Amino acid sequence: MQLTLDRLTALRALRVFRGTRQPLPSSRCDLPAPDPSPQRRWTTRILPLERIALRSAPSAERPIEVVAPSAQARLQASFARCRVRSTSVPPHSFVDLGDGLFIPCPELLFFELADVLTMEALALLAYELCGTYARDAAEPRLGEVAYDVPPVTSVDRILAYLDELGDRTNVTLARHALSYAADNAWSPMESIVALMTCLRPDELGYGLGRVRLNVRHGATPELVALGCKGSRVPDIEVEGTHVGFNYGSTLHLDLGSIAEAASGGDATGAIRSVREKYLDDLRRNRELAALGSITLPVTAQDLFAPGGLDAVMLEAAMVIDQVDGGFALSDVRAILGPGSLQKRRQQLIWSLLPWEEGAAHARAALARRPWDVAL
Repeated sequence: MQLTLDRLTALRALRVFRGTRQPLPSSRCDLPAPDPSPQRRWTTRILPLERIALRSAPSAERPIEVVAPSAQARLQASFARCRVRSTSVPPHSFVDLGDGLFIPCPELLFFELADVLTMEALALLAYELCGTYARDAAEPRLGEVAYDVPPVTSVDRILAYLDELGDRTNVTLARHALSYAADNAWSPMESIVALMTCLRPDELGYGLGRVRLNVRHGATPELVALGCKGSRVPDIEVEGTHVGFNYGSTLHLDLGSIAEAASGGDATGAIRSVREKYLDDLRRNRELAALGSITLPVTAQDLFAPGGLDAVMLEAAMVIDQVDGGFALSDVRAILGPGSLQKRRQQLIWSLLPWEEGAAHARAALARRPWDVAL
C-alpha cells in the first residue's frame, strides 16, 4: 500500500508518529501515487487506523483527507476526500513514515493548514512543530501530551520553505501566524503564554514583543562555588528586555501526590519532594534575576481567571518600564483601559486552553473556523 495523507488527517498521523518519540525521517520524497497493492482496490480494511488515531473506519460522512499527484492517480473511494497536487510545490516535499504511509513535510503541512485553522491555532501549531511536545492526535485539546519529543522543523526552515512557494494567499497567512511563533517550546501552556505575550493588541494580545523560549543562562563561577546550579532556563523571555515568564503547572506544587501518599500511610517522601521542587523554583527565579533575567511566574489560575493574564502582563510591563524603559507600560495600560477588548481577549485565552469549555469559547470567538480539530 501507498497512501499520502493530507492536511488535518496528515496532522493526526504526524502527532501519532511524534508520540512514539522517534525523530522524523530526514529524507524527503516526491508525492507518490496512491496504490492499494497487494489489494486490488481501496477499502477501509487496509487503512492503518491506529496510525491516524481513528477508532472506527472513515466513511462518506467522516472521510480522511488524501492527496494524489494527478487526476489519473486520484483515489476514488467514498471514505476519502482526495485532492490533486501536481507541480505546485517544491520537489521532495513529502515524508515517508514507513509501511507505505506518507505525509507532507512539516513545512508544507503548515502551509496547507494556513487556510484551515485560525491564525492563533496556526501559530500554536508552529510552536508545537518547532517544539519538544506533541498534542494528542485524537483529542488535541484534552488528550495526553507527549513531552521530550524531537522537533520536526524550525521557524527558519518554515520561512525558507514559504520563500520557495512564492506569492500565494496561504503563504501570507502562514507568514503572519509564524511571526508570533518561536522555536523550542516545551509545553502547550507555555506556548499559549508566549503567543499572548507577543500577539499584537489589535489581535487581542499584549504586544510586549517577540519572545525566545527555554534559552539556558550559565551561572557565574562564584555562584556555582556557593552551591547554585551551573545554569538556569526561563520558559519565556521578551526579546530586548530583561523580563520573562515561567509557567508553573500543578507539577510545580504537586499537592495531589501528598494526598495520595498520605492515603497509603506515609507522606514523608512526597512532602519532601514537593518542598524540594518548590524551593528550587524560588532559587531558580532568584538566580535568574542575578543573571539579569527577571522572571515572573504564571499559573493556570492566571489563565483561567477573568483578567488574570491581564494582571501578569501589566506587572511585566511595569518591570520593563522600570528596568528597560520604553513604552511597554503605557501601551499595556492603553490595552486594559476603558473601552478595551478585555472580554474578547479573555474569551480568546479561554478558547485556547485545555478544558471542555474551550471548544465553546472557540466557536463563539470565530465560529466559521474549525479550531477544535487542532487544539
